[in-house]
Parts: sequence; structure tokens; C-alpha cells
Amino acid sequence: MLYVIAGWAIVRGIFEIITAIRLRKEISNEWALITGGIISVILALVLGANPAAGALAMVWVIAVCALVFGVMMIALAFRVRGLRQRLERSAQV
Repeated sequence: MLYVIAGWAIVRGIFEIITAIRLRKEISNEWALITGGIISVILALVLGANPAAGALAMVWVIAVCALVFGVMMIALAFRVRGLRQRLERSAQV
């Protein structure tokens, strides 16, 4: 199960980084999505490198990752929320 979670985190992190790079032309400060992707990849590396760490350690690592990732996604959501108004203002100019 640990390796499944690590594999999922690597795939998710890679796709988040790719998405952020593609969104670079559409939004500014795509750092939140890139940071979330990097955190996911780091989580996968930590889980894969030390599988004998125990279930409690894995739960704490996942909890911290989820908390940080959630904060990054909230920051990105607020950034994307104002995208429509910025696009409308730039189209009028």
C-alpha cells in the first residue's frame, strides 16, 4: 500500500508541475501549483525511501503534505478567482 501511495504522489506531482507550466501563459504566480507538485514528489520520495518508518510516521507525513498542499490550492484558487476580471479589463484597454 505504501508503494501505491508513493506512486500516486509522484504521478500527481508531475502532472501538477506540468499543469502549472502550461498555465504560466494564462495566469501569473503559478508558484502555488508548482509548490504543490514539488511537495507531492517529495512526499513520494520520503515514503519510497523509508518504507519501514511505520504507519504512524506515514500518517503524519501525509497529513502535513495534505495541509500544506491544501493551503497552496486555496492560494491558487484566490488567484484564479480574479482572473476573469483581469482578462475583461485587459480586453477593454
